[in-house]
Amino acid sequence: MQSHGFSKLAPVYPLIAQQIVDDYGITEGICLDIGTGPGYVGIELAKITGLEMYFIDDKQDALDKAKKNVSACGLDNKEHFTKADVCDLPFEDGFADLIVSRGSLWFWDDQIKGLQQIHRVLKFGGIAFVGGGLGRYCPSSMRMRLKGKGRKKMEKQGKGNFLKGAGLRSLLEKTGLDGCRAISDVEGEDETWIEIRK
Repeated sequence: MQSHGFSKLAPVYPLIAQQIVDDYGITEGICLDIGTGPGYVGIELAKITGLEMYFIDDKQDALDKAKKNVSACGLDNKEHFTKADVCDLPFEDGFADLIVSRGSLWFWDDQIKGLQQIHRVLKFGGIAFVGGGLGRYCPSSMRMRLKGKGRKKMEKQGKGNFLKGAGLRSLLEKTGLDGCRAISDVEGEDETWIEIRK
């Protein structure tokens, strides 16, 4: 599970966290930030909620960075740092109220199995928000400046399986899961996120 970590995206993370809280209203319970990388999305969610946060990545150096970043914020949420692969999550069925993952889906070894695992550990009534993009609240000027920069660089290096629009919808069909849909940041643009409701 590789994740993001482009410093240019720093202004986007609080906007995505606010969108998740506004759209889904989950501010208590357990939240998994899968493919957390430096922990940016999870940190921003923790700042505005009382969620118990699990920062999850399959790379120890990423978890070490996340732990350092979390420590620097002085959060009072309960925090856990778990080394695990999304295809083999070490949690019981129905464990999490909210699951987020921004930027890691494109690097999972098995995207279908990863999404099935997320669905398995999600509580009934829970929400997962997985994929990429800059979020609905990103101002258009910032969107124009940031859109696709990291993705294009990685594609040139032959890294990542970046899906959007029809490719993302096709992936969802292959999972066999109910309660899933592909959504976009901006009306009329290709979908870059997956929403899972259970």
